[in-house]
Amino acid sequence: MKVLEIQSFLSPIVDLWIFYKISNIKYNKKDLLFSIGFVFGSVLLANLIENDVGVSLLQILILCGFYLPLHKNKVILGASSVVEVIDLLFSIIVTLCIYGFGITSENYFLFLSFFIIYTVIIIFVHKYHKNIYKLLSDDNNVIFIYLMIYIYLSGEVISYFADKEKAIRLVFEVYASLLILQILFAVLAYTTTVRIQKKLMTRQEQREQKLQLELANADRKAQEAKNRELTLKQDQLKSEMQQLQEYTDYLDKNEDDLRKFKHDYQNILNSLKISAEEGNTQEVVDELTKYTNTQFNQKALRKYKGVNHIQDKNLKSIAIAKLSKLYNADINYSFACEKEIDQIPHSVDSLDLIRIIGIAFDNAVEESQLLIKETGDQSSAQVDAMYYQEDGDFEFEIRNQIRATKINADKISQKNYTTKQHHMGLGLVNVQEIAHKYEESMIIDYSVEDGWFIFNLTILPDGIEE
Repeated sequence: MKVLEIQSFLSPIVDLWIFYKISNIKYNKKDLLFSIGFVFGSVLLANLIENDVGVSLLQILILCGFYLPLHKNKVILGASSVVEVIDLLFSIIVTLCIYGFGITSENYFLFLSFFIIYTVIIIFVHKYHKNIYKLLSDDNNVIFIYLMIYIYLSGEVISYFADKEKAIRLVFEVYASLLILQILFAVLAYTTTVRIQKKLMTRQEQREQKLQLELANADRKAQEAKNRELTLKQDQLKSEMQQLQEYTDYLDKNEDDLRKFKHDYQNILNSLKISAEEGNTQEVVDELTKYTNTQFNQKALRKYKGVNHIQDKNLKSIAIAKLSKLYNADINYSFACEKEIDQIPHSVDSLDLIRIIGIAFDNAVEESQLLIKETGDQSSAQVDAMYYQEDGDFEFEIRNQIRATKINADKISQKNYTTKQHHMGLGLVNVQEIAHKYEESMIIDYSVEDGWFIFNLTILPDGIEE
């Protein structure tokens, strides 16, 4: 048997081994039957076609046709291309041996050359098969596979014309040189493309990291804002609970004081009975007045006057909170609610109404404190507020004394308008924004008259439009 005939059997066997090694396919019985058919089919094709290019292309088609439907990934095509590129390099070396050193096909030195070359190839593939598989399966696998196909096709074209001429000079100067240049070009193209792609990926990753950082900061800020809002609500709820408890204690204390007062008054009346019978009425009046003034704090008695007529819990809560604020600030005030307030018209959200009332009270308190500071007289400030309801409507009015500074009623609802120096205010813009939602059911009016700022809010009864 000739050396080349032995090589025709060894070549498909080595090719298959390389293919299975670098494609990472698990070998089983079905693969054994395919391998036997592939080896004998390759030998038969080599004898029939007598053209290495045709045989190599058919081998690629056979490998891809059998394994692509089973595995459905580009590794199969890439592994087939790598096998044929290695086979092509083997053919180049064999051609160099035959035409360069005058070795004939019957010379057993050629067989030794085959053995050495196959051994080197097997050792190389065994050592670096994982690296080759990584190139076939990583993010840049398409580039690598296309370059393998390019090297294989260009090499086969060069090999075809070199074999056709059978010229030693062509083999050495053209065949090998061009193929080496093609391989170097492919390696350079691959490394350059991968380097550029890595830079692009790095930039993309940096942008993604920046975006993730921005999103994380936004989430953190949103969470902090949420926590602040929650803390504010908790503090507000705690404050309201304290004020309600204070109101309850106030009622309990007044009830005890009134009971004690009633008992003591009866005793005092009995003790002054003789003076009254003798006609000394002024003495009786003076004694009773003296006792009353020592037993009662008139301001404390008026602290929550009228609140008991408010049945709506939200309206009652804001009234208690703001009256307590006025009392603690030692500002003269009065509050009137003579009729029962059962509920507000349903056309207005109660929370929006509470916000408006709260803003109006806060503005009155702030202006009163500035007025006291400017005049140095605690009695110069006065705040009067009122709740009123009749025939299903609701009315809220609050008035407070203001400083000598001229206030333009048309401007105080404009954004950033303020009467305070070095201070950016909002005036009543927040009130206007809320009221804008209820144009058909809410009327808001404010004016400045004789040193008083007057704010009036009216909610029309349900079913009645402005």
